[in-house]
Amino acid sequence: MHFTKARIAALEKHTRTHFINSLSGFKSANLIGTQDSQGNTNLSIVSSVIHLGAHPPLIG
Repeated sequence: MHFTKARIAALEKHTRTHFINSLSGFKSANLIGTQDSQGNTNLSIVSSVIHLGAHPPLIG
């Protein structure tokens, strides 16, 4: 399917918003957990994770 600027502008606002938000593809939800030196834990939902390095293995 081919979309032009005019065709996108002609979409209903809700449809256009959904279309533009979906262009970057599937977004996963990642659970990231940490523990400090006193044993306190923290768990967070993070939707933007990137690969930073392989040695040592790092994500950010």
